[in-house]
Amino acid sequence: MPFPHPADRAIVACWIDVSPLTVESAASLVRRLPQAERDRFRRYRHALLAHQFLAGRLLVRRWLESVTGTPAAEWQLVEGQRGRPEIAHPSSPWSFNLAHSGNLVACVLSTVEGVGVDLEDLERRPATGDLARRFCSPAEVADIESLPAGDQTRRFLIYWTLKEAYLKARGLGLAVHLADLEFTLTGSHPTINFRASLDGTSRAWAFELFQPTSRYLLSVAAPHPVGTSRPDMSIQELSLDALTAP
Repeated sequence: MPFPHPADRAIVACWIDVSPLTVESAASLVRRLPQAERDRFRRYRHALLAHQFLAGRLLVRRWLESVTGTPAAEWQLVEGQRGRPEIAHPSSPWSFNLAHSGNLVACVLSTVEGVGVDLEDLERRPATGDLARRFCSPAEVADIESLPAGDQTRRFLIYWTLKEAYLKARGLGLAVHLADLEFTLTGSHPTINFRASLDGTSRAWAFELFQPTSRYLLSVAAPHPVGTSRPDMSIQELSLDALTAP
C-alpha cells in the first residue's frame, strides 16, 4: 500500500504492526538507517523496543521520501526539545511525530507545524482510581467513575492519549500538571480546556480519537488557529513491506 500524501493542512497518521519483525529481519533492516541510529538501535536491550525504534525511523524516512522525492537516507533527524525527533536537514515544510505502544508504531505527518500523536494499548494494566485522580481533572475523574468498572480503563486511556498527543505536539513532555489539562468528549470531536496552573492557555487546538484495532487507541493533536478551517485528520494502516519496497 503506497504512502499517503496529505493535502495542505490535512493530517494523516500511518500505523504499522511490528509483530512480524524477527531479530534476523530487524538486523537486516537496520542497515538502512544512518550510523547514529544504528548505534541507538543496538543499545536497546529489549527486542520489542528496538523494533519499535527501527520501524518508527524507517517509517518517517520512507514517508518523507515519498512526499518530497528526497531519498530516505538524506533526511537528518535530531532530538529536539524534550527528546522529540525533528527534521534538521533538508529544510522542509513537513512536520511529524512518532508514537508506539505494544506491537504498534504510528507516525503523523503534515504541513501543519507542531502535530502530535499518541498510542495506547487497551490491554495494559487496569487504571486505578488513584491513577485517574493523579492525572485527570475532577470532571474527567467523575466521568471515568460514572462508568462500570470494566469500562473505566478505556475511558482513562482515552483521556491519557489525548493529553499525551497535545503535550507531544507542544514539545512539553510531562513538564506540566496533567490534571490541569481537561478534555470534554461529548461533542463530535474532543475539546480541550485548561485549569489552575494552565489557566489562560490557548484552546486553539483540534483533536481526533481513533481506534486502529480493537486493542489500541490513537489520538492526534494539531494547532487550529482561530478563523481557519479545522484540519482534516485520518489514519491509514501500512504493512512492513512499505518500509522496504522500492
